[in-house]
Amino acid sequence: MEHRKLNEIIETYTSSMNEVNRRVNVLMNEQVHQELTTDQFSTLRFLQKKQPCTSSDIAHEFSIGKSAVTAQVNRLYERGLIDRKRDQDDRRIVYLSLTAEGKKLMEDGTQKLYDVLGDILLEFDSNEIETFIQSLEKLVRILREN
Repeated sequence: MEHRKLNEIIETYTSSMNEVNRRVNVLMNEQVHQELTTDQFSTLRFLQKKQPCTSSDIAHEFSIGKSAVTAQVNRLYERGLIDRKRDQDDRRIVYLSLTAEGKKLMEDGTQKLYDVLGDILLEFDSNEIETFIQSLEKLVRILREN
C-alpha cells in the first residue's frame, strides 16, 4: 500500500475511534452508570465476569499501573461495591469480588448497557454487525500480540 493511502487510513481510523469513544462515553455516563466513572464501571464489569480476581489481574486486563488500580479499588471498596478477602496461604494476595450492592448495580447497569448499545447496533444489518465484530476481534488479537 502506498504511503499516502496508508496515512489517509490512519487519519480516518484515529479520528473515527476518538469520536466513537467520546460519544459512547457520553452515552454511558448519561444513561448507564451515572454514579460511576467509565473506568469504575469497566472494572466492575471485569469483576462481574472474573471474580474473584486480584488488583494485578485488573491492571493486566486494562494495561494500567497497579497504583491506579489500587486507588480505584479503594474508592469502590469505600462505596461498598466490592469486597476484599486475603488468601489464607499467602496474605499478600487479596481477592476482590462484588458485594451484593455491587452485583445489583452491575445487573442494572448491564441491562442499561444492552439497551443503549442494542439500539445503536440495530442500525446495522446482521452482516455489517458480524463483519464489524470480527474486525474488532482481529484488531484486539493483533494488539495483544504486539
